[in-house]
This record gives sequence, C-alpha cells and structure tokens, in this order.
Amino acid sequence: MAQAPRVSGARVPRRAFLQALATGTAGLLAPRRARAEEAYAIGLVLPAGAGASPLEQGTALGLGDANALLTMFGKRLHLETATAENGPAAAAAGQRLLRGAGAIALVGGAGDGVADALRDVAAAEGGLLMNVAATDDRLRHERCEGRTFHLIPSTTMYVDALAQWLIERRALRLWAIAGDPGPVSREIEAAARRAVTARGGTLVPTDAGPEVLLLALEGAALREAAARARAGAPGVTVAGVGAATPEGLGADEAAGVWAVGWHAELERFSARELNARFRRRFGTLLTETGWAAWAAVKLVGEAVVRGSATDAAGVRAFFESAPPFDGHKGTPLTFRRWDHQLRQPLYILAPRKREEVGGRRGPFAVLADLPGANLDALGTLAAQTRCPLGREIR
Repeated sequence: MAQAPRVSGARVPRRAFLQALATGTAGLLAPRRARAEEAYAIGLVLPAGAGASPLEQGTALGLGDANALLTMFGKRLHLETATAENGPAAAAAGQRLLRGAGAIALVGGAGDGVADALRDVAAAEGGLLMNVAATDDRLRHERCEGRTFHLIPSTTMYVDALAQWLIERRALRLWAIAGDPGPVSREIEAAARRAVTARGGTLVPTDAGPEVLLLALEGAALREAAARARAGAPGVTVAGVGAATPEGLGADEAAGVWAVGWHAELERFSARELNARFRRRFGTLLTETGWAAWAAVKLVGEAVVRGSATDAAGVRAFFESAPPFDGHKGTPLTFRRWDHQLRQPLYILAPRKREEVGGRRGPFAVLADLPGANLDALGTLAAQTRCPLGREIR
C-alpha cells in the first residue's frame, strides 16, 4: 500500500502530494487514533445584506474541497465568521478573528473601506488577508502590504483584457470614457490611458465619434449607463469591467462587452464541474467573488498541507514561493512577487441574442479568454509597480 508523504517539518513536493492522492487514498483515509487532528481557523468577514451570499457560498465550497484533502493528513480548517458594513467595523472584526479565534488567515474585502481596514489589521497583528472582492489598484500600489494577497483581479487587469480584445483583436482604437468625479472612475480612466496608449489606441471625447465607450462608473450609475447603451448610438462598442453588473442583468437588459474573472457557463479545464458542484449545492450560479473566495480557502488548505504551514507567516512563505494552483482556468496560477496579485486568465463577455437565452444559457456568452500563455500581460509589471514589495525586487 502506498504511504502518504510526510507533512511535518518540511514542504510536501507537489509530485509526491499528487501521487499520494492518486495511489494512496486507502491508506490516507485510515483512522488516525494515534494523534489528534490539527485544526486551523480561517476568519471570514462578510458584508452586510445580500452581498454576503456569493462570498459566503464560495468560502463554504472551498472549505469542503480543502478539508477533503486536509483530513487525509490529519488536519482540518474551520470557519470563524463576522459581519462588517464598513471599515471601522471590519477593523474590529478582523482583530477579534485574529486575536480571539487565532485565525491563520482572513478572507474578505467586500464593502466600503473593508479591504483597507482588513489590510491594516493583518499588518498590525501579523496576520494574513486574502482579498477576494476589492479590485482597487491602490491596494496593489501605494497601499500594497506583504501580508495581503489578492484573488480578485485588479482594475488594471480588467482594462488590459478589454484593450487586448478590442484593440488588438478587433482593431477598435478610438476610445472615450464615461465617468464621474469619484475614485473608481478616476482609477478606471488612469488604467485605460495606460492600456489604450500602450496598444496604439487613442482616447477621445465622448462626442468625437469613439469606437469604444468605456463605462468608468459603479453601482446604480453603471447599471443605468449599461441600460442606455442597449439603445445607444450604432457603431459604438460599450465596454465595462468586473462581473457585478453583467451578473445582475436579465435578457432584456444585457448590453456591453465586459472583462470578468469568472463566468457560470465556463466549461473547459474542469470549470464545468466546479460550476455544476456549486449550482447543485446552493441552487444558484458561481460568481466572480464566489470563485475568488473558493480559491482563497483552497489555497490556504494547500499551504497547510504542501507547505506545512501552521500560522500566517507559514502561509505567506508558501504563497511567495509561487506554488502552482489549479483554479480550473487552464493554466497554473501563482501570486506575483511584486504586488501579491494572483496571475490568472480573464474572460470577455457579450450579450446573446434574446432568442438564444434560456435554460442554463444566460444573457451573456463568453467570447474569449485572455491573455494567453503570458499571464503577466494583464496587470502591473514589476518595473511599473509602486508597491514596496516591487522596489525590494528591483
């Protein structure tokens, strides 16, 4: 009978880890009466209201998947949960989870000021934050911190994906931006200026005949702009970033081209199985935030087993060693050393014809996955980062 690899005191090589799972399952599943199970807590910080569901459900699926492996090695993860509607509440919740519950990592980032607050708490308490909801470039640049890892794509990654698709593949080079004075709009516009210029495009005023109109908005304003786009000027491609808006649009509302981090109709690379398991368990679709939460918990579980991590410092060391992670996206995923952003493919969505929508075919179809073999083609390069981690590398 095959023996399980030793997991105490040294990292489990990936080859041995996978071989043990493939050939030694019976032995690994044998009762372990000789030693107590090692338990590790993950702190989950949920937003108030309905927005908690995708994050909570993704975390629950990830916990089940992680423990299916950890229990083979006499280990287990469990959740300690708190709710926070803003930054101050998140700071208090994060401190309770790290100090009181002894959480090996925090998972969260959804809500106004929440990711910033959890970032600060993790830094002050020697903890770890798995950001699964906040796309802000600030958190990857000036507010970058070595104890924060980002599972959700950044604003720059989304805009880079749109620019690759619309400029390089569809030759749409004249871009205009519909925005407002808010920080989200300014961040999207800054990312667009870099991405469009780098690919030979030009930014023009909204009334100067653009080929692409990028919606640099959020919340209700973004949804209203998407609705106007459906009946907008012919010949203009309306584009947006992130999955929150297209996930909430029905067949009669669907409009625009969107760069997203996950889609419930992905099928290749075992994405179909992951989407199906989520749908069977929760009776709803796996969202972008749900995928990021699932991946965060799975990654912590791999750090505990493959990296023999027993605390936040051990988890961080494992992530920074760039172990390949299978996120069902077709290529190994790793964290960038210079800003701790997870490298990953993104997807381009566009509306289906109304008559094609029905059953499990939603309002949006996947047109492409980007960027191809070089995952660093999306997002900030080491030479461009303003993160202190990047300065250390340079």
